Amino acid sequence: MHKLIPVLVAAVVGVAACSSSGDGDSSGPVELMVWHGQDDAAARSIEKLVESFNASHPGIRVKTDSGGTTADAMLPKVTAGFAAGTYPDIAYMYGSWGAALARSPKVPDLKKYLGPATNWDDFWPNTRQTATVNGKVIGFPAVVDDLTVLYNKKMLHDAGLKPPAPTWTWDDFRAMAKKLTDAKNKNYGTTWAVSGGEETTWTLWPLVWQRGGAILSKDGKKAAFNAPPGVEALTFLQQMATQDKSVYIDSSPAEKGQKLFESGRLGLFLSGPWVLPDVQTAKIDYGIAPLPGTNGDHQTVSGPDNWAVFDHGKRRVKAAVEFLTWLTKPEQQLVWMKDTGQLPTRQSITKLPGYQEFVKKYPGIDVVTENLANAKQIRPVNSKYPRVSSFVANAIAAVLLGRSDPKSALDDAARKSDALLAVPGQ
Repeated sequence: MHKLIPVLVAAVVGVAACSSSGDGDSSGPVELMVWHGQDDAAARSIEKLVESFNASHPGIRVKTDSGGTTADAMLPKVTAGFAAGTYPDIAYMYGSWGAALARSPKVPDLKKYLGPATNWDDFWPNTRQTATVNGKVIGFPAVVDDLTVLYNKKMLHDAGLKPPAPTWTWDDFRAMAKKLTDAKNKNYGTTWAVSGGEETTWTLWPLVWQRGGAILSKDGKKAAFNAPPGVEALTFLQQMATQDKSVYIDSSPAEKGQKLFESGRLGLFLSGPWVLPDVQTAKIDYGIAPLPGTNGDHQTVSGPDNWAVFDHGKRRVKAAVEFLTWLTKPEQQLVWMKDTGQLPTRQSITKLPGYQEFVKKYPGIDVVTENLANAKQIRPVNSKYPRVSSFVANAIAAVLLGRSDPKSALDDAARKSDALLAVPGQ
């Protein structure tokens, strides 16, 4: 589904403002539709919270729906809704889509609606940065996370391996993955998604950054990922996949790599807190380690996402802000965190009495929270980034599937990215 995104990003900003349905009937409660794109525990949690809000706020009636899609494909779903006039009031949107959304006339600037009750400065700085594009506030922080490594304690023990140390390197990661791989029994050291979406690229970026590389040039006008740090990073991954054969190549949009970890046949899983409820349900004895480092640099990627607000008239926008102000308060966020394993979006949440219960419920989650200190980079807040990411994702897939070499694949992705970045107004 990610492959739909590049085609539709430009359409986000091209929809005429005339498709807004306006304020509608102002005599009764304001009705809001939220597309959350969540499933399982996350869907149940948001629906539970909405039920609580509706019971205590008779002037606003919030309805929830998955939007008929997953969070991965929410952008094309919302874009199609723009064209048809069927878009929601609020939707869960990846932070990397922020720049494209900010340019749309269907996305209002919420800055004038944010009052003292919002306590905006309590959100972590990187979440505020993701929700604000060129001074325009497009929504509220929904989640904050960072990439870490989950490991299967039993598999490591059976292979005679000690748990990863905080100072481990990518060479340590490679050696461990190789030793954990048992092709005969279909056990793998690690996995990598090659379905063409953001999950393919964002796991590569820390390897590039730790080597001193970047995704784009400082002015955002040229690709930088095909410089030596990027080639070195992809070559490292290629060697693990083709020489060591320690990487399960996950080409399924359903993310079979996670299911492999949940089945006890994957030793090292590059992932984050969002998988913990499923991993616990699978009764996997897991541990969490920070990302391996390069020359002592353990820089990781952070992917804050947003509850984006869409314009159906001032009355509904104001009601959406009131709902999201309530939803993102520390008390409600702690409920969401306990249900889903997500990290605190607000600094004050860690001071709540129930926070230690959250840490106890999700062993190792404190490592993930502390790892936010290593999250020095986020993906570019650039309207063209999703398409650039798709070019790189296709390059990674081509290399891991043996169809190209790292330099050629990244150079091809860079040529396409440079052509895109050179076109104004897209």
